[in-house]
Amino acid sequence: MEKILELEGKSLDQLVEKACQDLSCLPQDLDIEIVEYVAGGMLGSGRRIKASFKIKTEKILSERANRALAFIKEFSYHTDFNLETQTQILKDKMEVVITLSGEDSKYLLSNGGEVLLALEFLVNKVVAKALGVGPKITLKIKGVDLEKERKLTQAVKRAIDLIKNDQKERAIKVGNKREERLVLNLVKENPDLKAEVVEDSKGKRVLIGVKSS
Repeated sequence: MEKILELEGKSLDQLVEKACQDLSCLPQDLDIEIVEYVAGGMLGSGRRIKASFKIKTEKILSERANRALAFIKEFSYHTDFNLETQTQILKDKMEVVITLSGEDSKYLLSNGGEVLLALEFLVNKVVAKALGVGPKITLKIKGVDLEKERKLTQAVKRAIDLIKNDQKERAIKVGNKREERLVLNLVKENPDLKAEVVEDSKGKRVLIGVKSS
């Protein structure tokens, strides 16, 4: 969680130094807000400054990203996986997104992405253990939208149930080869159904219907 430190003293420089010690950071990593300022009398006698300090969002996110990347590198080494990473720091969402690619990233998509979700869980646990609970680390595979694929899977399963009930053909829109394979594989699990890929001015679709007897 974000830690806010409130200090009081005679000079801002002294407070900044103390805040850096307590928060284990550099002055440039601090967001500073003056809560109260009393100028004091002649020669500054009686001067009092009260200020709050917190580490900048960018610093927090970059530290978490670096720890996550270090763990993914260890994971890749011990599993002999060829994985490449690309990191996005989303300050407005307080989130770190790491996109994975490389020839072995496909194995993380097994069972609907369960392996990727398990790795994401481990990454967040490791980062939280090292840096405390904080902004989430999200893992993605380049070119793959797992959430969209989950919704597509649900739509296909609903369509299959309807087709079995009323024997009417249904069309499922697909955007790429991967989505096309996903739909076709789901249909293959139902031996009484057939599927045909069509493409026209309306786009690419998979037509699902009952096999003729």
